[in-house]
Amino acid sequence: MALLARAHEVRDGQNVLQIRGGAMSTKMVYGNDCNLMIAVRAPGYHSNPHRHDCEQLNYVLEGEVWVFVENEAFLMKTGDFSRIPRNALHWAWNRGTTACTLLECHAPACDPLIRQNAVGLYAEGETPDLSTAVETIRTGDDPGPMEEKVFGKEAAG
Repeated sequence: MALLARAHEVRDGQNVLQIRGGAMSTKMVYGNDCNLMIAVRAPGYHSNPHRHDCEQLNYVLEGEVWVFVENEAFLMKTGDFSRIPRNALHWAWNRGTTACTLLECHAPACDPLIRQNAVGLYAEGETPDLSTAVETIRTGDDPGPMEEKVFGKEAAG
């Protein structure tokens, strides 16, 4: 491990959420108190509602994606920022025809040990301490009513 990881050293991982459609690939690095992830959401990507006991900041590098947070929904486009508060019910849906690349930061870290190819950034001799890392809680919440409110009955489909 090292404090620096070159691009070729951080391999693609997989989405750990059960999704409703599409696909997502990730690249993730982490330290003791936060993680940084680049997530590419393919057209049709639709996550299930979930929560985690960490704050999440997002930045759209390319493309666009609908983000739902509790009772709000907004379309994020290239250059937009958003925040998901701790324990807020949220999910995302790429309704477009191109991939969306999102930069995500979670603090404290979402458990990196369950994510394929996540890379820890630690100095030589430093002992990793992931005691504050949080799990993603998959809920049984139905996104349909909120999506119908935003897109209409036929568009939410």
